[in-house]
Amino acid sequence: MFNLFTILIGGLLVAISPVLAGQAGSYDGPIFDAHVHYDEWNWDKVPIQDVLSKWKAAGVTRSLVSSTPDKGTLKLLEAAPGRVVPFFRPYRKFTHKGSWYKRPELIPHTEASLDTGVYAGLGEIHVIWPEHIHTPTVHRHLEIAMDRGMYIQPHLDADALEELLKTWPGMKIIWAHAGYDASAQTVGAIMDTYPSVMADLSLRAQDLRNERGLDPAWRDLMVRHADRFMVGTDTFRDRDWFEYEALVADHRMWLSYLPRGIAEKIAYKNAYEIFGAGNF
Repeated sequence: MFNLFTILIGGLLVAISPVLAGQAGSYDGPIFDAHVHYDEWNWDKVPIQDVLSKWKAAGVTRSLVSSTPDKGTLKLLEAAPGRVVPFFRPYRKFTHKGSWYKRPELIPHTEASLDTGVYAGLGEIHVIWPEHIHTPTVHRHLEIAMDRGMYIQPHLDADALEELLKTWPGMKIIWAHAGYDASAQTVGAIMDTYPSVMADLSLRAQDLRNERGLDPAWRDLMVRHADRFMVGTDTFRDRDWFEYEALVADHRMWLSYLPRGIAEKIAYKNAYEIFGAGNF
């Protein structure tokens, strides 16, 4: 009735939950971190060599990096080109995060930056509400990404994502935080409808688990769309870098509840398929 099994300990039969006893341990393979920021306020507190050491200690082989300002991404790219997949973030100041969508003065800087050929994509960009999709600034940024066949990494809810995809069908998406607070059912409906959408699972590790292991709805979704998910840490605060190994360990724990082949796809193979394995 309680889905328990028994083992013999010191001559006694003891009932053990398979969630506690059946796990061989956390997923121990490579990790591609699909959501990293190295923002200006991190530079002094977390020097570049510390970042590289944290990646190595956590078993992170490559990272998708965007930063405010973009100089942080370029610093890491210069230090470890084989480990960094650079995305361009148009925010030149932290205060642009909530207002960039109505700042047309950012467009020339984005155009010039993406013309360099350095960047693999555009993002993370915050386009919180559906109406933000239709400002001239956002329109031009999406047009640039679409013309270049780039992935974008938007931070938005499901309604805003659908509005974006209605306007830009086929846009290649890595949905930041899988919608942040979107349910497995909502994320599944989006993926069932829009085959160009992938999602990173940064900030979602706690949502994916329950007291028995991996939430069944999320597990079913990740099995059904095993080619569409990545993991991430979203290092937007200093403390995220100081706790980096623990953030990665959280993902390793829930990955261990998936079949090994699916866990490997989500942990790193899906990202390698798009961005390559790099050199580490």
